Amino acid sequence: MKKPQHHRWTGKSDAFDLGAMASFAILMYLWLFPLAAFAQATPRDYSISPPPVRYSPDGRTAVVSFTVSNQGGDAAEPSLIVITENQSGSVAISEFLPALAAGQTQSFSVELPLADYADDDIFFKIEAGIDDYEVAGSPIARNNTQLFRINKTDARAATGLDPPSDSRAPFDIFIPIVNLGIDFRADGIQLNDSLFSRDDILGAVASLALALFCLWLLSLILRLIFRRPPRFDVWQPPYAVNNWHDPNSAPGRRQSWQFHARNSAIPKPSAPDQVAVVKRLLDKRGVILGSWKVIAMRTVQYDVYGRINRTEALMPRKIINSFNRVLRRAPNYANHELRKAISPIAKSLSKYALAPVEQQNLMLPLALDIRFEGVTEEVRIQFELYQYREGAWRLIDQWEPEFGQVGEHVPEHFTFSLHGQLSGESKGEFKTRLRDDLTQLLAGLFNQRQVEKSAAPAGDSESQQNFAGSGKTLDAETDPRAIPSS
Repeated sequence: MKKPQHHRWTGKSDAFDLGAMASFAILMYLWLFPLAAFAQATPRDYSISPPPVRYSPDGRTAVVSFTVSNQGGDAAEPSLIVITENQSGSVAISEFLPALAAGQTQSFSVELPLADYADDDIFFKIEAGIDDYEVAGSPIARNNTQLFRINKTDARAATGLDPPSDSRAPFDIFIPIVNLGIDFRADGIQLNDSLFSRDDILGAVASLALALFCLWLLSLILRLIFRRPPRFDVWQPPYAVNNWHDPNSAPGRRQSWQFHARNSAIPKPSAPDQVAVVKRLLDKRGVILGSWKVIAMRTVQYDVYGRINRTEALMPRKIINSFNRVLRRAPNYANHELRKAISPIAKSLSKYALAPVEQQNLMLPLALDIRFEGVTEEVRIQFELYQYREGAWRLIDQWEPEFGQVGEHVPEHFTFSLHGQLSGESKGEFKTRLRDDLTQLLAGLFNQRQVEKSAAPAGDSESQQNFAGSGKTLDAETDPRAIPSS
């Protein structure tokens, strides 16, 4: 078999020479290594300290002292220090700056004859090391520039002939990071070399205010588009269900009544001896809805066929937040003040409730669901059992439930029913009545007792006094008059 011929890097070779390849790799390494080392070296970073200005005793020369420090790596080549008039750009002084090692500093002091300048107030700019390593305008060259001011009035004041001028610093405010000097004057504001009048400042402030307003309006629109109302999650009653209670005992009957209480409002009586159970949300002091807050609200309307389909309207957060503010302030409100505070909330509720309802379904009743939440250690729930006897609701029992494992917060749920559009009632009249009904319903949440007043029947006054004084509850076992005899 014929062996391949070895030729060094020619197009006629049958195979590459491994020795030639190794030689080429070594040459490339020796050539690229210094470049990599140079690229990885820390660049220099010159910085100039703020230059103080003092004047000669005769007031003819300004002496400027400053320090140049290297905050980066070792400098490889020398550079220049250039002092120019800030407004005209003409060079006043050019000094040689030797290459500084890393961390090295060098102080300089230059003299500027005041006779060479016609203006009484002159601004100068010092630049150190602005070259190919630290390019003008680059981030690393921001601290390579400083401004200072020479004032002939201050120079004459140094001789004791004239009082000093009002400003001894180059600028009232100087920001070295962005190389910005701010000087407040009677006719406006000077930013570096630019003078802005009062009209310019007012225009800038108006433009800024307009931009902020547009941003706020845009954020409001985005919140309305993407911020959804609070969800109505599945509610589980926080009351414990204890199977060891005898259903015919007082605790057993109370436990059964708890799940029939829908809200804190007593319905209108429809028959003698009618029984109604309500639940009240209190705090530890007994204040109604104290330490409770609303976390979600909605209205629900079922179709004419029953609960096959429903129209649900979730209330936005602004209505919930408004109602929570009323909850916190309700103890300080009189009745008319409370209704006045609730009226706009009821108006918004009715607007959102009727928005998804079609015209042919206005006569159907509405259900208002309110989801409450309270801190476990600060709130309590109280159930009350009433019976309609002799023209009035009579309290026959009240108790507080046993809580299950509710965690840090106690959830509670109220449901109210509202009439739809009545026969012969126009749509406008229905909206007005619905708003009034909602106002009365929400204001009724804060009533301590929602019972009809009537004269107590004979023989009940002593029982009521004993009940109020002893702190014990009356039920069928403790009060024989609670359930009428058959």
